[in-house]
Amino acid sequence: MANRPPPLPLPHLCFLLFIILLAPIATKAQVPANETFHFINEGEFGDRIIEYDASYRVIRNDVYTFYTFPFRLCFYNTTPDSFIFAIRAGIPRDESLMRWVWDANRNDPVRENATLTFGRDGNFVLADVDGRIVWQTNTKNRGVTGIKLLPNGNLVLHDKNGKFIWQSFDYPTDTLLVGQSIRIGDRNKLISRKSEIDGSDGPYSLVLDRTGLTMFLNNSGQLLTYGGWPDTEHGNRVTFTVEPENENATAYELLLLVNQDTPKRRLLQVRPIRSGGALNLNKLNYNATYSFLRLGHDGNLRAFTYYDGTSYLKWEESFAFFSNYFVRECALPSKCGAYGYCSSGMCVACPSPKGLLGWSESCAPPKTPPCSGGGKGKFGYYKIVGVEHFLNPYKEDGEGPIKVGDCRAKCDRDCKCLGFIYKEYSSKCLRVPLLRTLIKDINSSSVGYIKYSL
Repeated sequence: MANRPPPLPLPHLCFLLFIILLAPIATKAQVPANETFHFINEGEFGDRIIEYDASYRVIRNDVYTFYTFPFRLCFYNTTPDSFIFAIRAGIPRDESLMRWVWDANRNDPVRENATLTFGRDGNFVLADVDGRIVWQTNTKNRGVTGIKLLPNGNLVLHDKNGKFIWQSFDYPTDTLLVGQSIRIGDRNKLISRKSEIDGSDGPYSLVLDRTGLTMFLNNSGQLLTYGGWPDTEHGNRVTFTVEPENENATAYELLLLVNQDTPKRRLLQVRPIRSGGALNLNKLNYNATYSFLRLGHDGNLRAFTYYDGTSYLKWEESFAFFSNYFVRECALPSKCGAYGYCSSGMCVACPSPKGLLGWSESCAPPKTPPCSGGGKGKFGYYKIVGVEHFLNPYKEDGEGPIKVGDCRAKCDRDCKCLGFIYKEYSSKCLRVPLLRTLIKDINSSSVGYIKYSL
């Protein structure tokens, strides 16, 4: 009788059975071979009017057009051979300005002949011409079976049941589309562009944290509050949305909903303007379905809405945080550029030791002694009567009560202090590490003291 191999132990049999059963499942959880995607960044540029005066290429192949009205996938560049993979919002055969509403690699542009690949393993990869991976969805072997650009502008990778494994809505850049949220966490925030030409991260951000929805200016690593709604109840998600005001949909409201992550539960009332826990940004007397909210390179938070009642510039500004109807424009730090004195939304003077001179874009803050290099040097202060700083509302006018001489002494010892705002009526002192736009205040007891080298 032939020798038979000993039977496998029961644990081994169970493991083998598990592998056999898993094999067909693993095979199904792949992208079909005929639905993979490979695009090379080459060829002619498009001819539409595009935001930032960019050049662009539409991304398409035989399988995917990546177009869902009014959104399309593209590469664009504002400087030669420096491309961003992005989503564009625009109406075909419309001569109005098209807008960039999401981008993947804003801080690491690629070159001509870079590749965008969606493989059978379900990973979506942007690689530069030398093969270096610049950006990816990190969805390899996670059950992805397809990719879609949805009608709301959300680019998604999904499994066989339609569940989103990855979505662009989870990675906002400087823009929120309708239905898109920011959440508490480092990745879920809006970050401005550095400029219209340079699309890399700028100094402004819109962040949701445990104190509320706050706008920050990054000053060499120090976050300075300059706007937002910081004194709200707790929520962990803010969603930009548009809702009809009435059953006939003759008017629409631009809203920010601040919720807990529970579907259809509005737990936080940001501002008591309407019922339902919503912040009403504006009401529009036309269809506002195509709208987006953007943190601009200047730090202002604006909404834009497509309005076909005009023949040009149809993406009109439908909300601005710093405006004549919401928060005074002079409170925007960048309003007067590097330095200036602002009144009624206009830059009216360039402060100096010689007084208030005429303002121009060349107006710059006074030179101060360096913080390093062996000695602080000699410096003094010049006064501006009736002035506030953009930090005043968020710092409760600073520390105090304190004597003006003691406040000056603290600024003397702090080489990062560029001056201070002293409230004579409350004896409060706000030391400031950044000047930018100074705001005219009708209260003459609010006095600015600006440090300068002698």
